Amino acid sequence: MAERHRLSPSRLVGILGGMGPAATVDFYAKLVRHTPAEQDQDHLRVVIWGDPSVPNRQEALLAGGTDPTPWLEEGVRRLIDAGAEIVVVPCNTVHAHVRPVMAGQPVEFIDIIDTTVEAVRRRGLHRVGLLATDGALASGIFQRGLDAAGVEWVLPSPERQASLMRLVHAVKTGRVDTATLTAMADLLAEIDSRGASTAVAGCTEISTLLERPPGGADVVDPALELALRTVERARHT
Repeated sequence: MAERHRLSPSRLVGILGGMGPAATVDFYAKLVRHTPAEQDQDHLRVVIWGDPSVPNRQEALLAGGTDPTPWLEEGVRRLIDAGAEIVVVPCNTVHAHVRPVMAGQPVEFIDIIDTTVEAVRRRGLHRVGLLATDGALASGIFQRGLDAAGVEWVLPSPERQASLMRLVHAVKTGRVDTATLTAMADLLAEIDSRGASTAVAGCTEISTLLERPPGGADVVDPALELALRTVERARHT
């Protein structure tokens, strides 16, 4: 049997993960699933620094909690020392802190927020629902990006936003059940009722719940968009 054609090795992708662990696993699974491959050797070369000890991003942004920047700097250094040529971070909220860390680094940084906004523009969307953590919303990282792209955004009601934060906690603690999925469906239904037929799943824990959006809801998944962009850039020479 003739030997299959082998692609040249990809650029080395560094994943700064652990925020949280389930979201990192979900992102890597999407990266593997969406890499065109006929054999192991066709997949991307990846190194993961998964550090769940990074201080709580919500507390840092909302309550003057410990700044996670030193942990992020350490993680980026570990990835670069391991030979990473591209760095990605499958956590939306932490981009309020990681963007300054990545400025001037000798590697390519693929920003999950920018990548998501690009996907929204590419789909021609003019109004979206924004499902993001309290910390991400307080930082304004998504709102500024969508505003700059001329895209209107709708937030959940305070009651549903509190429900969203409980969903995020459920994923982080591994307690996802039928009630969790029902609450997710209710969130999407409320967003739709407020004039946004498409929701941006602006938290990677939320992304893990929307592999198959309930009720046929239309969702832009930042983790998926980041995975697709990473595959593209890792194969770019």
